[in-house]
Amino acid sequence: MNEKSGNHLNLKVGDKIKIGKKCADKTGFKENEIIILIKDFFYEYNGLYDDTQIAPAIVGVPGDDYDSIFHLFGNDLEDFLDSEIIK
Repeated sequence: MNEKSGNHLNLKVGDKIKIGKKCADKTGFKENEIIILIKDFFYEYNGLYDDTQIAPAIVGVPGDDYDSIFHLFGNDLEDFLDSEIIK
């Protein structure tokens, strides 16, 4: 990721994120809900070969697989909006 794609957020496994109102409205989480990023493995196919990536993830709907942070915040983390990283 580059500076435009959210790398400046430096999100990693174990980080806690407090969901802001704008993000809650867009994602379905509750405002002020705190989520913890967990470790998960994601399958990737780039057109030439398969690969498995380790990436921060979130717990989705109970019974579903985990979702990458990109499913929640968008490919460029543009939907992070008013959320806050809690260190």
